[in-house]
Amino acid sequence: MSHNRLMTITPDTTLTRSTDILYAQVGADEGVMLSVEQGSYYSLNPVASRICALLETPITVAEITTRLCEEFDVDAGTADTEVRTFVHALVANGIVCVSA
Repeated sequence: MSHNRLMTITPDTTLTRSTDILYAQVGADEGVMLSVEQGSYYSLNPVASRICALLETPITVAEITTRLCEEFDVDAGTADTEVRTFVHALVANGIVCVSA
């Protein structure tokens, strides 16, 4: 998995949430993640929560960006930049895996 942490995230990169991560929606639009292995707990805002929900099954960065543009008031350029920054951090922390 260490090679995933160094790779560049592009719109065509397919991602999925690590099997070691537990995710639950809290309230209408927020969520929490728990890394059992690392003992880490993450509280997520509505956009981050939606991204993590989408990562339940393999999905490309472009598909995540498209869904967020449809569901939130954000333009494609901003969404792409923000999604790639966020998922890069998730990959670097072992929360999300890059699919082959």
